[in-house]
Amino acid sequence: MTSELDKVKKENQELRDEIARLKGGKGKPKIKPNKTDTEEGQDKKKKRRPRKNKNSKNSEARKKRIRIDREETIKVDRSELPEDVQVIGYREVTIQNIKFETDNVLYRLEKLYSKSINKYYEADMPKECAGQSYGSGIEAFILLLYFQLRVTQNKIHTLLTSIGIVISAGQISNVISKKHVGKFEKERKEIVGAGLESSPYQQTDDTGARENGITHHTIFLGNKNYSSYFTKRHKNQETMRNLLNFLEEPSENGEFSKEFGDYVRILIADDAPQFHNITELRGLCWWHEVRLFEKIRPVFLHNQTILEDFTGKVWDYYEELDNYKKKPSQKLKEKLSAEFDGLFSTVTGYDELDQRIQLTGKKKAYLLLVLDYPEVPLDNNLSERALRKVVIKRKISNGTRVKEGSKAWDVFLSILETCEKNYVNFYEYLQDRISFAYTMPSLASRILEQTIPTTF
Repeated sequence: MTSELDKVKKENQELRDEIARLKGGKGKPKIKPNKTDTEEGQDKKKKRRPRKNKNSKNSEARKKRIRIDREETIKVDRSELPEDVQVIGYREVTIQNIKFETDNVLYRLEKLYSKSINKYYEADMPKECAGQSYGSGIEAFILLLYFQLRVTQNKIHTLLTSIGIVISAGQISNVISKKHVGKFEKERKEIVGAGLESSPYQQTDDTGARENGITHHTIFLGNKNYSSYFTKRHKNQETMRNLLNFLEEPSENGEFSKEFGDYVRILIADDAPQFHNITELRGLCWWHEVRLFEKIRPVFLHNQTILEDFTGKVWDYYEELDNYKKKPSQKLKEKLSAEFDGLFSTVTGYDELDQRIQLTGKKKAYLLLVLDYPEVPLDNNLSERALRKVVIKRKISNGTRVKEGSKAWDVFLSILETCEKNYVNFYEYLQDRISFAYTMPSLASRILEQTIPTTF
């Protein structure tokens, strides 16, 4: 009886794993059973090998990455040593540490008085501190915690007050959603402008958002050089057509002379209707298309085999396209075009699969845009990865309450993602701008340095 029950459990788990696999997920992980102490000791003996010295090159490279803030020289106690000892050098040991403490400054502004002209004079505050209660370091730190590290506002308040900073929850909220948004919105505008110039194509996707409990949509636009986010009430063609209006000033009657298609010629996206007919050229994501095949749920083993065989051929064809991007040629272009026609005119006898094959075959112009423009990507995974930041932030904060909050999310997440794509320290960049130092090159200038040459 027990053996029969175990058999049923095993078959049930295999079916669960198969369903998960067909959905594009993973089955139950294979976890090895616990070992006895004796078995574990025997395994350790088998794996034990002579120790090798650490790679000195890796060690040296690590040392170079460590910034030294101060040095201390420690001398040997000579009280019990021979009198003829001499210093022959030092052995250097680096210890990394951190100090998390306040740096509050009391500025004493000198005041002068001229009796002859009856006039008072007072020293000026540093530009970055004029009219402020908090320095650029603490405000950049708040933005770092909230946007990059995803710390909630109440936890930020707890952290800052724990080291002696006198700040209210309202002041933290003001730094996040109001105080610096205008400054960085101008930067975001420059970033988008440079991003549009830097590449012949743009990628887009969207995800759900919540603003004061009402459903909105956050739209991503970018490429490998930059990222930008726009939270809108609706996701439709009208929204997409007006998405980039902020790049130009409206006319006297409040209208804009340009729309999305005037800025973007090639758009890479999924097959959602809002992305259709707004640009001259359009490319579809192969990964999205293959997922449509993976959503088919064959009941019979025979049909499962047919489906697996066909999707395998699709992925083989995808690999051929990827190789074409690296070394395009007219001969290979014609060959791949003919292969597409052959592959997506296949009749397998499995009706549901055959219908899906025909539908994909009708998208040839979109799926094979890469044959004419090898620089465009075959997938839209970059957009999906970029939107994960929004999704995770939404799960933590459950959305925003007001439009100012949504705009702050759009602006600072755009700055954060663009910093990461251009290997710029987000915190340092924020502090540089908030302090009015402007010693770091703008993100827009960095993007333009990486402009992708176009073939059209």
